[in-house]
Amino acid sequence: MFTRFFFFISLTLFTACGSSSSSSSKDTQNIKTSELYTTALFDDFNYNDQTIWQSADWANGTPFLNAWCPDQIDFNKSILTISLQQKDCHSRSYASGEYRTYNTYKYGRYSTRFQASEVNGTITSFFTYTGPVEGTEWDEIDIEIIAKDTTKVQFNYWRNAQEHPKVFDLGFDASKEMHTYSFIWHKDYIKYYVDEKLLYTVYENHLEDNNSLPVNAGKIMINMWAATGIDQWSGSYPLGTTSTAKYDWVKYESFEEQTSEL
Repeated sequence: MFTRFFFFISLTLFTACGSSSSSSSKDTQNIKTSELYTTALFDDFNYNDQTIWQSADWANGTPFLNAWCPDQIDFNKSILTISLQQKDCHSRSYASGEYRTYNTYKYGRYSTRFQASEVNGTITSFFTYTGPVEGTEWDEIDIEIIAKDTTKVQFNYWRNAQEHPKVFDLGFDASKEMHTYSFIWHKDYIKYYVDEKLLYTVYENHLEDNNSLPVNAGKIMINMWAATGIDQWSGSYPLGTTSTAKYDWVKYESFEEQTSEL
């Protein structure tokens, strides 16, 4: 288990890999890109650090079946567990947990290690978010395991309330054990990884439209929720069921880009 630390400078040099997909045609063959990473946040969930994180205590609108109550988040043996169960919570019949940073973050590498819920109709998430409630446009970058099929992962980003989801096979069942999920958010691209393997890259299109990449700093968030009214996407949640998702750690590393000609 890692030791908790913040603002520890890590001299990890990352060389950008080739992409598996892109939103624009782009010749990068003669440019070498590297980032010098600095760890700005790392939490291995030894305890509920309320100086960094806020436990949501409210209800969202459709399509959430549950509301958020802080006591649905538990810390035990350096594992954060979110439980979704039938329980009164902000006038809803189901309660679950959402954990979010107070601060916002922008370009860098975002990583977590978690075990997803196996219950149909639930979604286990790791993402950045900002929107009208924060006084900004709705920008978001997501990694989601939809329990309708836990052998797949959905990568998504939102730019000014327009989403761009893509689904990929994992080659394993995300509900059976912990795996590492991460993305690198750069002004020119987003790269998505699972267990350090690059699965998907999307490039900035450099147009002033909602297909461009997110531009607003967001809060780092984790949650697990049950959907209602969108069964074709989420599957149908079996009412009365209890489900859990477990998170081992969360990490954010900012970077300074360095480029050179090959």
